[in-house]
Amino acid sequence: MSITWNSIWETHPDVFIVREWKEYPEDKKRASRLPLQYAYFMGGETTLRVGIIASATMNREEEFLLAGLLWGHRLSNGTKTVIYYVAPDFSTSFLTALSKVGGIIDARAVYWREKLMPSLYPIPEKQLFSRVRYPMGEDRPNWKRWGESLNPVARQQLVTVNNFFSQLADRRVRTVVKNQTINIYWGNYEIAEVRKKGKKFELNSKVKWLKSSEQMQKWQKQGWVDASGSLNPEFSATILEILDYLESLQKAGQLRFHDHLALMLHNGDGALKMLWGSPWAWPWLPKDRSETAVLELEEWFYFQGNGQLSVVCPIFDKSLLRAARSILLASVLERSLLLVSAKDDQGNILVWDGRVHWLTTPGKEEELRRSYSWLSDVSRFPIWTLPEDWQENGIDALNCQSNHFSQSLVQKGYL
Repeated sequence: MSITWNSIWETHPDVFIVREWKEYPEDKKRASRLPLQYAYFMGGETTLRVGIIASATMNREEEFLLAGLLWGHRLSNGTKTVIYYVAPDFSTSFLTALSKVGGIIDARAVYWREKLMPSLYPIPEKQLFSRVRYPMGEDRPNWKRWGESLNPVARQQLVTVNNFFSQLADRRVRTVVKNQTINIYWGNYEIAEVRKKGKKFELNSKVKWLKSSEQMQKWQKQGWVDASGSLNPEFSATILEILDYLESLQKAGQLRFHDHLALMLHNGDGALKMLWGSPWAWPWLPKDRSETAVLELEEWFYFQGNGQLSVVCPIFDKSLLRAARSILLASVLERSLLLVSAKDDQGNILVWDGRVHWLTTPGKEEELRRSYSWLSDVSRFPIWTLPEDWQENGIDALNCQSNHFSQSLVQKGYL
């Protein structure tokens, strides 16, 4: 669909603080590395730059948010700049994210309604700062609740399965309970699955991550509880062999970067425990398909300690895009009820301080820091970097790159 945006601006002069907009041409968009799917306009004077980013659809909000910030940065060159986001609709999290934009850039949102007259509707700033929280997600079931729909024999057998994997917690085995399955992990590697089948369940090992089809076939085993109330020895032995294999990969330094880090973050030892406390399992599932943010937030890492809940977001590629996405997801946490009643393992209330800790590598830190020029409160997104040798020597020398920290916590005596 071709839209003559300039004619729309001309018929709504009262919406914007300047007139006589100039469109940024395609070749310059490419040269400036701006996403090509949006329309960009510029106006204003030397002391005040003004820009518009417009989209006829809203598919990926993080890309739209970042594109507008990049456009504002391109226009600004150190001068106060106002950016108008124009789109058919905005989510609550997007509007909340705009309220976090500050410094030299001021962001404003304008609804565009193609078939209405007038077709542009500025969103009042008080709506951006609304404190009304909305419900989202549903409680993740535990093993007991998950088994309530099973027949009595299967429920008792499920207890045996639970006991087996619980005994492997010291080998860093963890479980993730979903509506139809219970998935068993070692770090990022899924090693087993319990799946509902009517009033019963099926138990199988899971080794899809293996490259060797021969090894995969060898370790693809079904589990069951025999008449004595024990798991069949073949399945139990296979799970232990899989763990031995994965642990040998870690010892030999053969785990992939992301998998190795996830294992350490899920385990929460060393500096992580001293700094943020013990790992806290994400307790939510999406109620419907529209709640994709609930699944995306599950990919972050959470820690509980001294009554506080700490939120850690790893960022190792596409730094600026992932930073923009994290600002949107932080807005979901801030505006929804997801963390309002968070509790620790003893049932005590945990309080989230509103910060999202960006965890990255020294090579990505400077790129990530560019986001600070767009944020009104950079303390909400402290940057932490892994030590260069973390894969060999662990992450006890975790560094905070925020202005009030420059050395590792270990060196400064905090840990």
